[in-house]
Amino acid sequence: MNSIMDVVLAMVITGMLILFVMQIEFNTKSHAITLRQNLETQENLHLVSKILEYDLRKIGHNLWTPSRAIHFADSSRIIFSYNKNYHHIYDSIRVDYRIEPSRSSRNPHDYTLLRKENNAMDNRINLGLSRFRLNYFNQYNTQLPTPVISDSLSKIREIEVLLIVENEEGFDNQFARAAYNTRLTPKNLLIEYGR
Repeated sequence: MNSIMDVVLAMVITGMLILFVMQIEFNTKSHAITLRQNLETQENLHLVSKILEYDLRKIGHNLWTPSRAIHFADSSRIIFSYNKNYHHIYDSIRVDYRIEPSRSSRNPHDYTLLRKENNAMDNRINLGLSRFRLNYFNQYNTQLPTPVISDSLSKIREIEVLLIVENEEGFDNQFARAAYNTRLTPKNLLIEYGR
């Protein structure tokens, strides 16, 4: 009778150890997945922010009247111009940023950032963007209401960008998230040529 009890007790202890080891393995794998998704989300946010910053800083570059470089300004869309080379032929670039719901992601909050240059096809930036918000400020640091009306477009001096990126895959219905918020002052909006 004692030997049967010992065998049952050994099986119970072995079963508990196996469950404990399996739980540790599951926790380790889920932690590794979460860390990888956090890293991907941070990298995606870095890439989107660099693309936007690069373009927004060029607003009005080499234009005769840089204050007229912004053609449309809303909370989730902006259309602006800059000139690549001031001394050669007029090669003005018109850039249009806007968002649309993503069709390829498992994340229900995911949007695609569309960048259109002149009349070319839309460049789709699918990096898990879940929030894209633009705010505009005049020279007195007063926020302009969006959409900015046409006679106030020339008063824009600063642009605040809010980006929130979530992982497209998610794990256990949770999506890694990273946020970026900055205010840019395109230097070309601060000057007037030809005066």
